[in-house]
Amino acid sequence: MTSSGNGDSLEIGMIIAWTLVTDPSDSYLECNGQSVDNSKYPKLYALMHNTPDYRGVFLRGLGGNSAALGVLQEDAIRNIKGSFVVIGNALSYSGAFNQTQYWWTGSEWGNYSPTIYYQTEFDASRVVPVADENRPINKAVRYFIKAK
Repeated sequence: MTSSGNGDSLEIGMIIAWTLVTDPSDSYLECNGQSVDNSKYPKLYALMHNTPDYRGVFLRGLGGNSAALGVLQEDAIRNIKGSFVVIGNALSYSGAFNQTQYWWTGSEWGNYSPTIYYQTEFDASRVVPVADENRPINKAVRYFIKAK
């Protein structure tokens, strides 16, 4: 069920991206999960009782690998691969792995013959940009829904 709004061509329930700090007219409600007032926005209330909550999420077109319409899809990253090989004193590594060769005297255990050991580390930043979250390149906007 949709219905044209007042003075523009947007249908009740359509979402707009808003780039300003000030709110648009009272014909729009912010998509923050708030309750829809049945007396003030009866056409939107007939479609939904709460606005969708789009704070902090990216909207994605339906299809491809997206979830079903309206379903929140959790974050994920592509698989990060790498390998390492140690044969005698030779070491080889690739991808997200890094390997460092050390000499250890072994004196802590009573072995005073120098011994080679390898420390292998996994570091995703060797192959992809890293942060405290998974995210595409982005700019923040506020989402509003046409309410009347």
